[in-house]
Amino acid sequence: MAFGDNSVLITTATQQNVVANGNSDTYQAADGANAFVIANGNVGNDLFLGWGANDSIINNRQIFDGNGDGFIQFGSNGVLDIDRVSRRNAGQDQLQLAGENANITELRYLGEKNGGYVYADSATLKNLWEPFGRTNVIEGTVGDNSFNMAGGAKVLFHDNALGLNLGGDTISNFGSDDLLVSTSMIFDSDMNDTVTFGKNGVLDISGSTGPAATDPMGGPGGQLGFTDQTSVKYLGSNEIGGVTYYYYGTTDSTFDPTPSA
Repeated sequence: MAFGDNSVLITTATQQNVVANGNSDTYQAADGANAFVIANGNVGNDLFLGWGANDSIINNRQIFDGNGDGFIQFGSNGVLDIDRVSRRNAGQDQLQLAGENANITELRYLGEKNGGYVYADSATLKNLWEPFGRTNVIEGTVGDNSFNMAGGAKVLFHDNALGLNLGGDTISNFGSDDLLVSTSMIFDSDMNDTVTFGKNGVLDISGSTGPAATDPMGGPGGQLGFTDQTSVKYLGSNEIGGVTYYYYGTTDSTFDPTPSA
C-alpha cells in the first residue's frame, strides 16, 4: 500500500480568491464545486450567492469555535465572523452565504493543509446522522487520517464533491456491515460495480468532476488505503436534503440505499 502525493489542496474545484480590499463585495458561486480562498487582511463584509453543498471556504486561519465541536454557527444576524478570535471579539470581516433555498448558518471544519483552513456546509455531514446515527458516521480532514472501523456498523464519509484532496487515509477492519459514502461517484474502470484498487494497493478517489478515467492516476479526491480490502462494491445512491450520496461496501454487503430498502 503506497500513497501518492496528496499535498495539493484544491484539485477539481474552481478556485475563487476573496481579496483583502476592505469593501463589501459580492461573489457568485459557479456551477459545480467552488473553493473560496480568503485573503489574509481586511476583506470586508462580503456576500456569496448561489452557495451549494459542493462549495468551501479556505481561510488563512482557524475560525473561532467556542465549544470546540468542529461546527461553526453563524450569529443571530446570519453572518459568519471570519476573523473572530473570542466570544467577545468578532473581528473586522463578516461573510454571508446565500444558498439557493436558504442562507447557510453553520459550517463544519475539515482541517488544514498548506496553511489553508477548510470549511464546508455542515448539513452535508449531518444528513447522514438520521439514517445511521451520529456516533456511527466518521469523517476525516483534508490531512492524512487513520480509521479503525471495528466495533459495529460504521459509515466512512468522504465528501469528494468539494473538489478538494482529502488526504491519504488508512482504513482498518472494514467489514461487511461498514459503508464508504461519497458525494461524487468513484471511477470504475470495468463498469461492473466493483471498484478494484490499483497496483499501489489504494483506492484513488474521484474529484468533483468525476468519475473520470484519469482519476486513478492522480486521486483528485484523495486516497484510501484499506488494510484488508482490494476492492469495494458500488451499492447504489440516494438523495438526502438535496445532496446525492454514493454507497460502497464489501463484496458481500447487503446494504440497499434505495428508499424501498
